[in-house]
Amino acid sequence: MKESLKASGKGLFNTIYVEKRAYGYDITRQLLNRFGSCPVVPVKHYKDVFNRPNQHFDVQKQHPSLILAVKEGSFLYQGPDICQDFGYRRFFYSSFLLNCIFDCEYCYLQGMYPSANIVAFVNTEDFLRAMDDEASNGSFYLAASYDTDLIAFHNIIPYPDYLYDFLRTHRDITAEIRTKSANREFYGNHEPMDNIIIAFTVAPQEIIRRYERHTPSLEARIKAIQAAMERGFKVRLCFDPVFINPEINELYEPFYDYIFSQVDPAGILDVGYGFFRMPKDFFKRIEKRRINSLLYCDDYCLREDVVSYPPELQNEIREKHIAILSRYIERDRIFSL
Repeated sequence: MKESLKASGKGLFNTIYVEKRAYGYDITRQLLNRFGSCPVVPVKHYKDVFNRPNQHFDVQKQHPSLILAVKEGSFLYQGPDICQDFGYRRFFYSSFLLNCIFDCEYCYLQGMYPSANIVAFVNTEDFLRAMDDEASNGSFYLAASYDTDLIAFHNIIPYPDYLYDFLRTHRDITAEIRTKSANREFYGNHEPMDNIIIAFTVAPQEIIRRYERHTPSLEARIKAIQAAMERGFKVRLCFDPVFINPEINELYEPFYDYIFSQVDPAGILDVGYGFFRMPKDFFKRIEKRRINSLLYCDDYCLREDVVSYPPELQNEIREKHIAILSRYIERDRIFSL
């Protein structure tokens, strides 16, 4: 699947499943009208499709279905320790979408969900109401694109638009929208705001080629970064996940040098840095399925139920990388795990 989305649902989604109670929402009506050539199947609950047994994740990833659903229960979740909070005491994330249009080999979602189909929640007002309620307890940091890529999905459902309208009147909420998208038009169509951070995940092109199937190239991402900066957006660069092995280690220094030859370091907010890591249970599920993946054959260690590289190796590589990054950006603007 390429990021350039087709005007018709046919060829983009295999099927659109719709919870019966989701038919009454504007997002549902708009999508069904727009993707009129795509087969539509009513369902009682999204989990009847999403959680059914014996699904083939890899096949679904090539030909995903879209499931339109009404979210129940919690709309905000406490940010886990495995993720960066960038110094915020109160850190939450939300999940407007389950799954992502991209297909990154290292993605933990493969171990979290039994399906590669995409669940899109249509009751956006309930999400915003939960954010409003939490804001009454004090300011907080929101990872709005934690489990997916909302900007890459924007041409299907414009979730960032709903967030923008809400955040204009809720300046006590700082929202990060993380993306690998090359959608430069997005920045021309939106005004920058002080409480919105666009966080671009970037990596050496060889890593993108190996592990980030169907994602934009490094060059395309750099152009999107430049477009966002020229427009005046707060921009964060995320070097995460970083991989460690003899073939890959030598890629990073020229990559960092190249990035900052194209992106003015004085114009970015900060940098996020972290190694490949994954909860143990997710890792085991993916390892069983991706039997031909060299990524899951590397030497890792287990600490507090998280699979990653040995701490002493992380410390060695982190020290080298941060020394390089510090040529361009102050150390106190580099957040590392």
